[in-house]
Amino acid sequence: MNHLHGGRKATMKTVFNLNALGDIPSFSPPHHSGTIDRKLVHEETGSKHMAIWYGEIEPGGVADEHFHEEMEQAFYILDGECLFRVGDQEHRLGKGSLAFVPAKQPHKVVSVGEAPLKLLIIMAPPPEGMEAWKR
Repeated sequence: MNHLHGGRKATMKTVFNLNALGDIPSFSPPHHSGTIDRKLVHEETGSKHMAIWYGEIEPGGVADEHFHEEMEQAFYILDGECLFRVGDQEHRLGKGSLAFVPAKQPHKVVSVGEAPLKLLIIMAPPPEGMEAWKR
């Protein structure tokens, strides 16, 4: 539903139904296997200082160890389970968990549950292309 503002239709997408994302293109970032991500909040939706992606990692899928020079990330687990490593600390996370990854910190995610891991990935500043994923 679009709302009117000042007599004009709003053109930026500001509300997302996480149960109906089929119209948003999917992709897999570098150094990830068994993953599907969808960009929700990003430059094309009007965001200048952060990005939010929806991600799914199939059981056994992995976001291999990597880091980001400038980008900070937070991962909010919507469903499923994972082993989440930041630096030399590893945690088993499930629904309702939030993990923060500072810039330059190596991190790795492995989906270990029987169902796909579903998560929101919040990034600031937003990535400027896929070269932000470094090994």
